[in-house]
Parts: sequence; structure tokens; C-alpha cells
Amino acid sequence: MRGPRRHRWTGWPRWPSWPWWAAVAFVALIAAGVVFGRDTGVDEGHAPARGKRIVTDFDGDGHADLAVPAPLSTVGGVRRAGSVSVVYGGRAGPDIRRAQVVDRTAKGRLGELAAREEQFGADAVARDLDGDGFTDLATGRTVLWGSADGLTTGSRLPAGGVRGGDFDGDGHADLLAADLTVRYGPFGRDGKPDRTVPKPRSSFGDQQVPRTVTVGDLTGDGRDDVVTGQGFEEMQNRGYFFQGRSKGLAREPVELRTYNGDGVVGDVDGDGYGDLVVREIGRVAEGLDQFKGEIRVLRGSPAGPKGEGTLVDLDTAGVPGVAAPGDEFGAALAAGDVDGDRRADLAVGVPGRGGGKGGVVLLRGSRSGLTGTGAGFFGQETPGVPGTGEHGDRFGGALRLADLTGDGRPELVVGAAGEDGAHRDSGAVWVLRGAPSGPVARGAASFGPATLGAPERGTDGRLSEWPGTYFGGGFPG
Repeated sequence: MRGPRRHRWTGWPRWPSWPWWAAVAFVALIAAGVVFGRDTGVDEGHAPARGKRIVTDFDGDGHADLAVPAPLSTVGGVRRAGSVSVVYGGRAGPDIRRAQVVDRTAKGRLGELAAREEQFGADAVARDLDGDGFTDLATGRTVLWGSADGLTTGSRLPAGGVRGGDFDGDGHADLLAADLTVRYGPFGRDGKPDRTVPKPRSSFGDQQVPRTVTVGDLTGDGRDDVVTGQGFEEMQNRGYFFQGRSKGLAREPVELRTYNGDGVVGDVDGDGYGDLVVREIGRVAEGLDQFKGEIRVLRGSPAGPKGEGTLVDLDTAGVPGVAAPGDEFGAALAAGDVDGDRRADLAVGVPGRGGGKGGVVLLRGSRSGLTGTGAGFFGQETPGVPGTGEHGDRFGGALRLADLTGDGRPELVVGAAGEDGAHRDSGAVWVLRGAPSGPVARGAASFGPATLGAPERGTDGRLSEWPGTYFGGGFPG
């Protein structure tokens, strides 16, 4: 179960025909195939500093829904055609009996739109783009419109996006392109935005566009801000902070004191300002899949992230065990208040741990910031978690914290794109139920593409180092 060949500066998956920004949109943070309800405001995977909270609800029934892109799926004999599986939610969480698969074989307009995309699902954004109260799903240059019946209609977008946000604070969702061009909502059913503001004047070096993009409200003003990571070849430059303002995203950035990869925003100290947590890369960003890994926490303020912040690694996190080369601590991040103390907690992916079996570390927010006190660890060896960990599964390679059952307690959603099904590396997703003190392994559920009736065969292994579909490999942004 070898993983994909990885970028030497980021450690992200690198597909032979993908543009770099597809990987940015796909990992995340990294990110990156499960989405649980987004609307306008702050993502469920982020703890809001002030104001709005996002729930992805494609059918508007009040229960969060889950979308799982698998952009390397072979569909109808077409390699890398891609698919997106949608699992609609209920009181018990995602209901696999209500699964919808959108790909080029789907009947009607949705199938026609999917057939016009290559690697359908690679750039996925879940937001209420037209302001009708239903979450929509944009992927590439296609948008699937939410309704009382779910995702049933779609349109072509003049241009796609890699992240969603509300950068001018007007309550309408905006789309951010790879070069930071912003298309401001609301969007019409013809896919046209209210207005478009070209990319900022800032230089991202020879690459022209940033390597990573993180969105969230870091200043507590109800507007989303943007943090980028950039560099060239094996070198990494310091990150940039672009502040959201009443007229939209600032044209000129502020340089940060971090050589950052992808990140997440959450108010870990409860002071009302979103804090920035990023994967710290260092000046030389080569061979990240061989690093132990570390993250940096920068406190939010009215002016944005402050100072050098605090470094955290697996040794300082207070988690049992010893950090080892190749752990990749921080390769995926998700923030949310799991214990109801009004401070964001942090799920940290460690997909390389144990020779690629992987795992997830849960760190706690506190008045003094992120702490290892009460930290927990989840892996396939944890009692209650279905399955058996194998080398190359990369459990924890994608994460989401979201309240899927509506009880006010976020569930922990974990992706492992290297999990085997009937085919090698077909991928899988786990849901660990929320409890008063945080997610618990007891009663955890898991499913792969075959369970949903989605394509399970991916890119031909003879032509690529990654034969799977990439199901469970990233979360829409």
C-alpha cells in the first residue's frame, strides 16, 4: 500500500497530471475526502472566534450532511474521471442508506456536468453560494445546487475556486481561486458572482501562486482572512496574512514569522480571536514525509496572527509513545470545541506513524492556549475503532471535527486514503461519536466507497504509484 509520490517541498500527494493547486484544495488541509456541513461563516472544522457557525446541509433538514470526493476514481472505464459521494445526515449521524453518488454515470444534468470535469471532486467547496439557505457543492467549474431534495440540479461556473469564505463580511459566501482572485457572492444560478476582484499584487515567487491557503477569521471582526504558504522548489518562504475587510480581501499582505504549510483556524484560548495553527515546515521543505513533524500556534488579535507563536511536536504533546522520523505530525489538522468549554480543541493527523498505519492526536484548548493535558490518541489499534491498521493506510491523513448528530458534540471524522477494500487503496472514512469530554472510539463506524455504491477502482497501478480512488483523502474547503 504505497502512497502517492509526494511533492519534495510539501509532502502532499502529487499526481502526474494534477496542477499544484488541485493538491492545495485537496489536502488540509489538508485538510482535505470528507465534508460535513458548511454554510456561510466559519467551518465546523474550525471553532469560530465570534459570530456565525457553518453547517453543511444540502437538503436543509437541519442535520449535517457528508460529502466524500474520490477524484481518482475510474468511472465508466475512464481513468481519473472522479466521483463525489454524499451521505445525508439524521439524528444518528450520516445515514449510508441515503447515499448519493455523483459522477459521469449519474442520470440527468448532474452526470452531464461531472462528465465535463477531469478528476471530478478534486477542488470541492461546500457553501451556500446563492443565499437560499441550502448548502451548495462547487467542484472545479461545476456547482451542484442544494435544495429540499438535496443536490439535484447544477450549473457551470465561469471559473472555479479552491476555498470558500466570507471575506467582506456581508453574509454571502465567496469563492477564492488558486491565485487569490476572489469571486464575491451571492452567485446566480448561472454561476456568475456578484463581482470579481483580481488576484493581489503580491508576489508568490516563481510559482506565481501560493502553495497552501488557509481561511478563517483571525481578527474577530466576522470577516474571513487568508494565510498563504509559498516558496520555490525545495525552499520555503515565510507565510503571508491577507486581512478580510469591508470591501473584501486586502490587496497587500503582512509577512508572518513562520515557514508554514497548510493550517486551520480556531480560538484555542477562548479570547474571542481565531488562532492560527499551521504545519511548520522550516526553510528547506524537502522530504516532509520523512519528518517527525511539528505545528506552530500563532495567537489571533485585531491585527491578525501575533509573533512567533509556540511550536508543538509529538514529544511535547503529552501523548504516549516516542516521535519517530516519518510520523508527519501535523499533516492534517481540524479544530473544534469537543468538550463544550468554549475553546477550540485540535485534532492532529499523524498519518506516517507506525510505518504508515497512522493515527490522530487530540489536543485540548485552554486559557493559556493549546495544551497536551488530557491529550488523546486514536488509531485502528484503539479498541472500538473498526478495522486493522496496515502499513500505508495513512489513517489520519484527512480530518474533520463536526457535529453530525445535532447534539452539540462534534464527531471526529478520519480519512485513510490507503485503506484497502476489494481493491488496493480504495480508501475509507471513520466517524467517532462525540461525547461530553470529546470523541470516543466506542461505537465508531466506518465505510468505504463500496458501501455507498461508489466506484472503488482507481488509477491503474501500472501507470501510477497510487492505484486507489483517493476516497477519504481530503476535505472540501
